[in-house]
Amino acid sequence: MAFLSVLIALLVEQLKPLGRGSAVYRLRQTLADLASRNFDAGQSRHGVAAWFIAVLLPALVTLAIYLLALHYSLLLALAWNIAVLYFTLGFRQFSHFFTDIQDALNHQDAETARSLLRQWKALDTVDMSPSDVTQQTIEHALVSVQRYVLGVFFWFILPIGPAGAVLYRLSDYVAGKWNSADSEASPALRVFAQKTFDLLDWVPSRLTAIGYAIVGNFEDAIDIWRGFSQLWPNRNTGVMLASAAGAVGICLGATAGAPPTAPTEPGWTQEGEGQPPGHSAAMPGAIPQPAHLRNVVGLVWRSVLLWMLLLAMLSVVSWVS
Repeated sequence: MAFLSVLIALLVEQLKPLGRGSAVYRLRQTLADLASRNFDAGQSRHGVAAWFIAVLLPALVTLAIYLLALHYSLLLALAWNIAVLYFTLGFRQFSHFFTDIQDALNHQDAETARSLLRQWKALDTVDMSPSDVTQQTIEHALVSVQRYVLGVFFWFILPIGPAGAVLYRLSDYVAGKWNSADSEASPALRVFAQKTFDLLDWVPSRLTAIGYAIVGNFEDAIDIWRGFSQLWPNRNTGVMLASAAGAVGICLGATAGAPPTAPTEPGWTQEGEGQPPGHSAAMPGAIPQPAHLRNVVGLVWRSVLLWMLLLAMLSVVSWVS
């Protein structure tokens, strides 16, 4: 049932993507605001309480509905899985920005590409070269694929099913929201939300890195992963982006021109900053060019197909047993 749920949800999301202003997203924002406003009093236990209300409570409600539906009908449970995945998966949440930037760069329209990247991630792109725009686009797209697709896959196939998908996506959301520059969340809440999401993403990010190595250049992906994942302050992001860079033979993480808008975004580093002893600022590989965007798209789709195939095999084994 897991494979069928994912497949149908992906198809529906491609045909009718969910708008950012949907009622479900507004409810998510309202709940996070309510939790931080009423439970965040600056101490660690208050941060735990706020996170429980904004993340764990909706996940538990999702699990209860799933178990109730499964008790009455397998079809009801399947329908609930598809509905939850539709609201938690998000290929189309970012793909139109990626595609538009790719088209602009292919037509040598760097100004439009910079404008689109600024709209997408609120970055200062004024002085970015086309290669810088390309690198930022690749990094943001790979992180978005992890947060909206591959990470959701991992948490959905666990025994808690749709509750896992909700847990992962809401944890990512509140970590970014409460750590944003304009957030009034206390330091305790910021730290707890970020550390909790990092914990939830530890295994999925490494499975994604392994997937990129399998469907790309395996040896280079592993070498770059082992030697250069420290270029990013967030290690989960680092292992995933380093593996992707090695898999397609490009250099990431060392030429960016702006800090992230939230800790859940790619962790950019200026040349020489935050580098471990003995490492040069830039990793091996070609400087990202617009032509590399197509290579990254191919890498992502091969990785998605790989995990879909593994999910299908797990589903067959489960049915047989």
